This record gives sequence, C-alpha cells and structure tokens, in this order.
Amino acid sequence: MIGVGGGEFRIPILLYAIGLPVITAIAVNLLVGFLTVVFSFLRRFQLGLLDENGLSVALAMSLGSIVGAYLGALFTGKIPEKPLKKALAIFLVIVGLKIGLEPFIHTPPLFSLTLGIVEEIFLAALVGVLIGAVSGMLGVAGGEFRIPALIYLFGFNIVSAGTISLLVSIPTVATGFAKHQNMGHTNRSAYIIAITMGVGSVLGALIGASYAGVVEEYFLKMLLGAILILATVRMVTEP
Repeated sequence: MIGVGGGEFRIPILLYAIGLPVITAIAVNLLVGFLTVVFSFLRRFQLGLLDENGLSVALAMSLGSIVGAYLGALFTGKIPEKPLKKALAIFLVIVGLKIGLEPFIHTPPLFSLTLGIVEEIFLAALVGVLIGAVSGMLGVAGGEFRIPALIYLFGFNIVSAGTISLLVSIPTVATGFAKHQNMGHTNRSAYIIAITMGVGSVLGALIGASYAGVVEEYFLKMLLGAILILATVRMVTEP
C-alpha cells in the first residue's frame, strides 16, 4: 500500500523467531523483499499508478541503486553500522514526523529545489547510489528512505513516489541479493524459508497495492509516517 519492501520488520522475525545468522537473514530478507516489490509494482502498474514523468528519475535512480547495492553488499560487516544507524534514525524521525503530521498541521517544506533535466537525473542517480548502499548493507529495499526523497526532492505525490520506489527497488534488492549469494551467504534452508515467507509477502503485496490508489492520501501519509518512526525504533533497539 505504501511502496516499501518491509525489510525492517521482517529482519527481527528472521533473526529472533527463526534464528538465522545475521548475514543469512540479510540475504533471505533481500530475496523476500525482491518478491514483494516485484509483485507490488506489477499490480500498481496494472492499475495505472506509474507516473510517466517519473520514468527518467526511476531509470537514473535504478542505475545508481545497482552500483550502491553492490557496494553495500560487498562491504557488509566491514563498515561500522552504529554511526550509520544513528544518522539514519535521525533522518527517519524528522521525515516521519513531517509526513505523519502533514494531514493535521501545516509544516514548511524540507527542501525547495528547482532542477533542470540534467540536474534531476544526476540527483536521482546520486540518491540511488546512497540508498542502494544502505539497502545492500542492511538487507532492506530502501523504500523508507527513497519515498521521502521522491516526495521532497522531486515533488511526486505519495502514491506516485511509492510506485516509482517499488520500480527502483527491484534492481536494488536483486543486485544486493545476487552479491550476497555470490559471497556464500545462502543455503538450502535459507531458500526454503525465503520461498515460504515470500508466498505470504506476495499475497500481502498484491492486496496492499490494490488499495494504493483508493485510500485517501492523508491516511497513506499517516501510515508512512508511522512506518518511518517504527523503523527508527527497530533500528535503535537492535542489539
């Protein structure tokens, strides 16, 4: 419904309920996230929720995300996560409150940018690299970071931003997973878990995407704001 892969909330299940090692959990999360975003995007596309004006942004961001996801997966465990998570938590809190409170109070815009086509494509590629790196490193699709960027940097509404984000998430999580697989972070049991969880995730994604263009925007904003805050809580409380 929002356009995120749900990785932040899937990871605790993989780690603490199923008991997978951290590296394996990240790889499984990326595979399940891939299935989720593919089917969610296809359903949104079928419903005509893809903004044609966002295709150039999506393409540039996708190319940047592929590079970033590869680098993020490559350096998993080699870059200190605590400083990264603190910075991301601060970002999520600010943006989560901004988006979640918009239906109730007027808040000033976070950014006010006027971009030409070349500048817009360059910025989209740069954002793609940065968020792709986070995705590959932490095992998430990155939608919780990408959607606010699409809303506040590029001016898309929340439904269009979610659809574009899902499109960009597809190569992002695919690249991250492929690199983890190449590094030997998966096994037979991991695939069984990923496929089993993926079936449920695909069903949920199809249902949620079907309501994306129907639910009022104010509700989607409140829901997205809550997800960003919950993602922050999950991030800062992780052992």
